[in-house]
Amino acid sequence: MATGKGGWYYQTVSQAIHREGDILQALDVLAKDVGIMGIFSDWPATVTYYANCMGLK
Repeated sequence: MATGKGGWYYQTVSQAIHREGDILQALDVLAKDVGIMGIFSDWPATVTYYANCMGLK
């Protein structure tokens, strides 16, 4: 089990997430470059903040 930097939730991307804004950049890549339609989050504030800033519904 990974600890620190988000623990289990961020274990696959922990080397790329260094600042709070990095998760927003990761969401941007997932939305624009990968084309995801939705994302699960236990703490939806980050995803909601991103969606509101980008005008997504």
